[in-house]
Amino acid sequence: MQGPVLSAAASAPASQLRDRLRRWTGILSAYFTTQALTQLLGIAAGLVLINRLPVEQFALYSLATSVVTFFGFATDLGSSGSLLYFYRRTRGDAAAFRAYPAAVLSLRRGLFLVGALGVAAAFPAAATAEGFAPREVTLVLAGILLCVWFQISSTLRLLALRLEDRYLRSYRADLLGAALRLLLTLGMVAAALLFAWLGMLASAAGAALVTLLAASPTAPAAATAGELLPARRQVVRYLLPTLPSALYFSLQGPLVVWLAATFGGVRNIAEVGALGRLGLVVGIFASLTGIVFLPRLARLHDDRLYRRRYLQFGSLMLAIGAALLAAAALFPQAILWVLGPAYSGLRRELVLVVAAAAVSLVGGYAVGVNLARSWTRWQTPAMMALVLAQATIVWLTPMGTTAGVLTFNLASATVGCALQLAIAAVGFARPALVHWQA
Repeated sequence: MQGPVLSAAASAPASQLRDRLRRWTGILSAYFTTQALTQLLGIAAGLVLINRLPVEQFALYSLATSVVTFFGFATDLGSSGSLLYFYRRTRGDAAAFRAYPAAVLSLRRGLFLVGALGVAAAFPAAATAEGFAPREVTLVLAGILLCVWFQISSTLRLLALRLEDRYLRSYRADLLGAALRLLLTLGMVAAALLFAWLGMLASAAGAALVTLLAASPTAPAAATAGELLPARRQVVRYLLPTLPSALYFSLQGPLVVWLAATFGGVRNIAEVGALGRLGLVVGIFASLTGIVFLPRLARLHDDRLYRRRYLQFGSLMLAIGAALLAAAALFPQAILWVLGPAYSGLRRELVLVVAAAAVSLVGGYAVGVNLARSWTRWQTPAMMALVLAQATIVWLTPMGTTAGVLTFNLASATVGCALQLAIAAVGFARPALVHWQA
């Protein structure tokens, strides 16, 4: 009798492995066939603008998108990521969890209203200093504010769908929003309306459509005022140790464009913005963290299994980054071709952009996990270390060229990634040292 019993026992792990492989093949296939297409539509819209907008208009557009990136982070400050933590803590119970998304939405809208005043003052001052006309700057400002307003709602609605395991609905909303943005961009080019402000309005329209389509049909009843207030307090408490670092890290995305504007000129802004569009190819894979990996990790309550999945997902991100960097180093001219002749000579700069994006791919994954586990006690010291490192890099690097600015970007990404991986390592070994109780 031992033979059949041993045979069945040996075949069980193999069967489980096949089932797991089949399930993850389906998960990743769905992601790459829909989300990758969504990202490519967004990149295509950007490439149309790079190739068709005059350099001056594309510089203004790049400056505006850098503000959208900063403002979007500044209204979030890690609050959306807190939902993964609270979802895991409430073990996915809809009644216990429902107040947290409402609390985050109200906090983010409040920050938007406060931040809009600052953006309305700072952006026109910076843009007019570069020689842009006040009227077009005002129109671009309207596009910025609309983009961020709709992104707040769309981000939270998409995350809610993914936590409900309604991935196809979230993918469809993302895909149709990106398609609308591309169609509107092609329309403005066809009509020869080559203005930065129209490009920003196309982005805002795409985000608005995502917000509309991502409404969950199974959303729980709205939280009561009695539920909302304590949930808000818990979200704020969760954010407290990371607020200084979150504010600083919100500057990191647009910092390269701002440095180009400070130390260079319109041409440098356009080059950094154009190359940044190619760096967005990495965004196809960066979205794996928030869309696929973190919601699934949030459902795991066995720490050993969590650690194993963390290493598996991280290894996949590292391999993807290395492959993208190799492609940029081996075939730079073929990649630069898509930007058009105005940017065809930026071979070294391309490698620097893709290298920084590849490092950020791993660093962003580490940040996501650290926030989802509330390993946030050391985030402020990590931010201070990054500030010192960046000050040193600026001092040592010639910042008056596009290559110099992008070298700063790569060095900063490397330091930031190393710090977040160190926090994660301590979190798995001695979680009490880095954990913050919300």
